[in-house]
Amino acid sequence: MKHFIICCISVIFVFFAHFLGISILFHLSGAFYQTVGSLLLFTLCYTGLTFVLEPAEKVLIHSMKLLGINRRITVFAAEMITIGCLWAAIYTADELLDDVLLTTSAEIMIAVSFFTIDKILYPRQRSGSLLY
Repeated sequence: MKHFIICCISVIFVFFAHFLGISILFHLSGAFYQTVGSLLLFTLCYTGLTFVLEPAEKVLIHSMKLLGINRRITVFAAEMITIGCLWAAIYTADELLDDVLLTTSAEIMIAVSFFTIDKILYPRQRSGSLLY
């Protein structure tokens, strides 16, 4: 029971930090949302969509590795696929909710910001594998 409570508190903390990050990025980009509840719903929708798009992103990146192209081109293409999937999740969440209005440049800025934060917090190790 204690382990379950610790896991629940951890999940709540991570989601709150993600929600706080999205709200800060919304303020920086000048995005519009009607209520905090709509921003919370956007965060839930975005998080769910990233879980749905993650397997497709991994398959695309793995297929890029199998093509046998130049290493730098493959790494660049994999990073662009990652940013594209992040943007697709943000774009879809924005289109699903009428209470949140994002410009395309704000969507791209948020996607690149999350990509950069991911690269800073979770650097990939260079042991043997090409990307992961």
